[in-house]
Amino acid sequence: MGTADDKDFTIEEIKNAVVNMASKKAPGEDGITGEIYKTTFEIFPSYITAMYSECLRRGVSPMRWKRAKLITVTKPGKENSEDISKFRPIGL
Repeated sequence: MGTADDKDFTIEEIKNAVVNMASKKAPGEDGITGEIYKTTFEIFPSYITAMYSECLRRGVSPMRWKRAKLITVTKPGKENSEDISKFRPIGL
């Protein structure tokens, strides 16, 4: 699992990640938006930090965090191309 060099996340590290989340993007499978997550972190910073640290310590994260709906969007100007690189994948 972990190594001697592994350290728990700090509240500041998680806060920086949460602050940089987009508030208005579509929620994931759990239905939680960035705005809700930011508010939750403001109320429970220690709990959220402990949750991520424990995932790191155990080397495990919930399956919900690993699933995404993948769609492809055609890049502008490449609509008529036969090249597979004309698509840009987006995970929702």
